[in-house]
Amino acid sequence: MTAGPDDTPPVTEAPGASDDRDDRLSALVERMSAVLIRVAAGDFSARVERDFLGDPADVLAYLVNNTVAELGQFVAAAQGRADEDRQRLEALVAERTRELNRLAGVDILTEAYNRRRLEELGRQEVGRAMRYGDAVCALMLDLDHFKAINDTFGHSVGDTALQMAAAAIRSRVRAHDHVGRYGGEEFVIVAPSTELAGARRVADAVRDAIASVELETPNGTVTLTTSIGIAEWIHGEELDSLIARADAAMYRAKELGRNCVFADEIPAAP
Repeated sequence: MTAGPDDTPPVTEAPGASDDRDDRLSALVERMSAVLIRVAAGDFSARVERDFLGDPADVLAYLVNNTVAELGQFVAAAQGRADEDRQRLEALVAERTRELNRLAGVDILTEAYNRRRLEELGRQEVGRAMRYGDAVCALMLDLDHFKAINDTFGHSVGDTALQMAAAAIRSRVRAHDHVGRYGGEEFVIVAPSTELAGARRVADAVRDAIASVELETPNGTVTLTTSIGIAEWIHGEELDSLIARADAAMYRAKELGRNCVFADEIPAAP
């Protein structure tokens, strides 16, 4: 029987073509496996080597390479966002840590240093004076008749009066002076690089500022005065002793009639 004009002759492969195709596919699978292992380890620069024949195997290698490249871009973008988020978080944590450290050393009511922080700073200034032979003074302030303010106007008014007194003190001290609430209505100023005469000027300015405070309430006007004691550091003296002498000088100011300044006249140097 002979083939008609519409009969299509069978397609035949060249000898060995099937084996070549299988070998190429096998080699491609090995290369792809090696690339995928590298990708799984985070190496998105890995690529499947192509032969650019344009057959299905080459097209598959092309698609794999494109997928790896796109995956690398996605991971890089995600990592960039993660880095930015981490940096923002670290900055926020640092900011909150600084704020917590600041608050740990601040009297919440008056925003002056608390006693612990004031004493830390005072010891630093005494240590600096010891090393460099510098002067340092301590001023102890006590608001006069403050219990009467609480008893007459209430503790809420008393708290506001303390806040206004602290603000008045801060308005008259120098940038390098340290102001702390020592307890109740008592404040301490540590004045570095300051001799007794300079501390007197600071004390007089602070006393005047506090005397100018007026707090209007439904029950009348609250006014304030303060008694201030000053002591200048003696070489070799500890901070506790310096503050104790300023405290004794402050009580002497009370005895002299309040609303005044009294200085301990012990020589600052031997």
